[in-house]
Amino acid sequence: MFNELILWNLLRSLSLRRLKNLLLTGSSFLLSALTGRNYLWGKPSILTIEPTNICNLKCPLCTTGNGEMERPFGKMTLTTFINILDKMADDLFFLLLYHQGEPYINKHFLEFVKLAHHRKIYTTTSTNAHYFDDEIINATIDSGLDSMIVSLDGTSQDVYEKYRVNGQIDKVVDGLRRFMEIKKQRKSKTPLIALQFLVMKQNEHQLDAVKKLAKELQVDRLLIKNIEVRNLQEAQTWLPVDDHYRRYNFDGKTYQVKNNDKVSCPRPYLSTLINWDGSVVPCCFDKNGEHQMGNINVQPLDEIWSGQPFQTFRQQLNTDRKSIDMCRNCNMGLGSFAGNFRMNKKPGSFSPR
Repeated sequence: MFNELILWNLLRSLSLRRLKNLLLTGSSFLLSALTGRNYLWGKPSILTIEPTNICNLKCPLCTTGNGEMERPFGKMTLTTFINILDKMADDLFFLLLYHQGEPYINKHFLEFVKLAHHRKIYTTTSTNAHYFDDEIINATIDSGLDSMIVSLDGTSQDVYEKYRVNGQIDKVVDGLRRFMEIKKQRKSKTPLIALQFLVMKQNEHQLDAVKKLAKELQVDRLLIKNIEVRNLQEAQTWLPVDDHYRRYNFDGKTYQVKNNDKVSCPRPYLSTLINWDGSVVPCCFDKNGEHQMGNINVQPLDEIWSGQPFQTFRQQLNTDRKSIDMCRNCNMGLGSFAGNFRMNKKPGSFSPR
């Protein structure tokens, strides 16, 4: 989440109220993870908003792209976004404006960015960069967007389209080159452009080429990322040969998330995710809204954030994380020492062993 940040811009978004809230939410997570009990202080400090779950590409490992999306398709309205800011902006310092879809498909996307920027919230997004023309590029710079991820999972059309189905690599590269030119012409430091390369079996031989391309385009950062799979067939098809670029231990017949013995998870204490229709879920791993906690359009934030569904979910994370299907594919959380501490602690002692 934090690889594409401009640190100074992020720090500027931390007012005293937001800093206090961040300390409260962070403390509630740590205490909950260490004790196995559920403590909740503060309100979301970090928020993900889904402008739309519609996309122009058909990526095979994406719930939207591969046809596994069970939620209705749609685009967030300006009214819903303003409602979210009115309820949450004073405590937010970091906003991610993307989830299951291409943000630029929503005509209000850059207006969302402007409104968040006006409230001094650090704002980032992720795009497949098929909508960049001079007008869109200038409007994006004008919006105040702090940073963005641009996905480019190949350096030739034949490799790129194996994952980015229906995508055109020339359109991405030309648009990105033009974006960097206009930024330079306007002497704008924002948005920071992070070129993201998801490493797969199909493209790992182009790692050196994408590093060269990133330098040629003069992007601000190159992100080399690993992919998420959900079953053995996907693992066999997509996981790279080089184990360094896998997020899984994989022997060809079984796979398991590396470092999956973490305790609890900070996300449901520090952040939440709001889908295009206002429905609230714990995090980005809940693609189809299976753990819906409420709807921001019909309920007060406090009723959702501290309500029974969310509290039950947090408690289950603290005591039986592996019973939550989507959490078994994630390694975010506190180190395994916390679990050992909870099991082995004695009165008056504080030791991880």
